[in-house]
Amino acid sequence: MPALSIVTPVYNSARFLGEALDSVAALQAPHEHIVVDGGSDDGTVELLEARDDPSLVWISEPDRGQTHAVNKGLERATGELVGWLNGDDAYIPEALDRAVSYLLEHEEVGAVFGGMHVVNERGSVRRRYQPARYSWRRYLFMGDYIPTPSIVFRRSLLERVGPLDEAYADAADYDFYLRLFNAAAISRRPEALVRFRYHPASKSASAVEVQLREALEIRLKWARGPGQRLLMRGLDLLKRGVLLRITPWPKLYTRG
Repeated sequence: MPALSIVTPVYNSARFLGEALDSVAALQAPHEHIVVDGGSDDGTVELLEARDDPSLVWISEPDRGQTHAVNKGLERATGELVGWLNGDDAYIPEALDRAVSYLLEHEEVGAVFGGMHVVNERGSVRRRYQPARYSWRRYLFMGDYIPTPSIVFRRSLLERVGPLDEAYADAADYDFYLRLFNAAAISRRPEALVRFRYHPASKSASAVEVQLREALEIRLKWARGPGQRLLMRGLDLLKRGVLLRITPWPKLYTRG
């Protein structure tokens, strides 16, 4: 039985998928890599067919989108630990191995997360980000300060909270990890675990308004009283009115 199951949802991802596959194959921890393809026609399937990796299992069939694909992968996961890596990102193998070892040695910890190297289309590092110390309350009010692809969690937590909610088009991960982290012991790793690719076609670049709208909807479900709802709405207005104008993120996918 693998110690770690990695789920990767893909659709027409041939351009970047090879790097993701290589980064998982380089892990020293016993693992399985479950790739769920939505019926690609860009060479993704041919790329998967050509791989000689006994830890790789994949399916290719129509699905209802990324969230459905992730849920299909989670259903197939057999490892004690689980990670979710999108097809245009890549792990930093040595760092992730250390995170897996930490979790296996500390049974009281339910999940870990770490930093990320933000890379552009060509793979050049444009930013190095290390998140603040863990706080469920901070995650609730600030959301995206924890890099989703850096998270590794115990499958027992998944069995407790259930799958991703397909009702959300772009914030299903946020809803899922809020539920997963609630009342669990979470540990921050002191290093980057993932290379996060920011490019024009990525959801992070193309669906910001959807992300913000859905994230606020999710937060409000957890609000305790009118004071928290007011604060949540105020922070949302701040993000929309100020942060979206001054953020450096749109410049990070240029070809520098």
